[in-house]
Amino acid sequence: MAGVMTQVPRAERQRILEHIDFKEGQVLSRDLPKDTVLKHLILRLSGAVQTTYASGTPIANAESTFDSIISRIDVKINGGTTVKSVRPHLMHVQQLFSTLIQAERKAQAKAAAGIIPNPTTEGGFVYGTTGQFTEVAETVLVSFQNVYAKRYNHTQFGPESTWLNLKQVSSATVELSCGNFKSLQNEATSSVAVTYGPANHTFKVHIQTVEAQDVPANFNFTIWKQTTREVTFSGPVTDYAIDINKGNRLQGIMLFAKDGSNNKLASNLLIKDVALVLNGQTTIKKSRFLDLQADNRSRFGVDAKFAGGVSRLDGVAYLDFLQDGDISSALEVMQPLVDNVQLVLSLHGNGDVPNLFDTGKSASITIETQELILPR
Repeated sequence: MAGVMTQVPRAERQRILEHIDFKEGQVLSRDLPKDTVLKHLILRLSGAVQTTYASGTPIANAESTFDSIISRIDVKINGGTTVKSVRPHLMHVQQLFSTLIQAERKAQAKAAAGIIPNPTTEGGFVYGTTGQFTEVAETVLVSFQNVYAKRYNHTQFGPESTWLNLKQVSSATVELSCGNFKSLQNEATSSVAVTYGPANHTFKVHIQTVEAQDVPANFNFTIWKQTTREVTFSGPVTDYAIDINKGNRLQGIMLFAKDGSNNKLASNLLIKDVALVLNGQTTIKKSRFLDLQADNRSRFGVDAKFAGGVSRLDGVAYLDFLQDGDISSALEVMQPLVDNVQLVLSLHGNGDVPNLFDTGKSASITIETQELILPR
């Protein structure tokens, strides 16, 4: 009929993919649909496991169950090109920075596991009395939509400019690097021998997509690439330089520090100061770590309260290179102007902070680098 407009369903869409059963010590993957444009992946770990031990009191790591038993989440396209390689704990922090809402993180010890695990107590993994089951429910949001970006009239770069178009890729997968149940236990209680079983634990990761299916296949987006590495230290250092990826635009660097004590705890005092330096001489940003943490709280409006002396932001700080959320202002680190990019750290020692390093133990710093790869 003349004058009738063609209706295009532009609404956001979601679908459920086949879940992944957790298997210790394996890298498990699931294919992603190639008929869509991805905004987010929602990964939800749920299930129960029985723990038994003869004596002592095991204590779990403070971060989360997901982070303890699945060390990395990777999203790859075209046979191996990495778009995301992220740590679950830092995805929880990212959600807190961008939405001011903490991700789902619940665990509860029970005499018997329910058919559908539904713990009601907020927090990481907990050990009950020997023979009890621990139910877990945790969600990690992996975003392709740039959660740090704001929309400006003068630029085409808004949050949606980094959606992931899968309509022209040869392959697309999400991969989970699974550790083992023993990784749940804090090193301070490693002498307590815990058995996790029976073997038919019910841990699985449910996968849900959030999509913009109606974007044309030939539409080119900027890729928001996030990659993660860990650096260890056996003692204090001064102006220790770590090479950072170059060749694209640098949006931000997230740091997560854990001390070198027997307890291996998230530490706000390990890093003394941090800087980003180009070509060995031009300092882009330099800050004391505690000052940077305070800046993050005020800049993002985060109120991560302490419970039992622990905050979700312990050990975390974010170097943001965007001007007020404008991703067109990301730091250009390409040749010929930039030959090297270095993160420069100085760490405190036991003389500054007692028991920061115990004999034979190492501190660790997780470094998440965020790059913007513009369409070619």
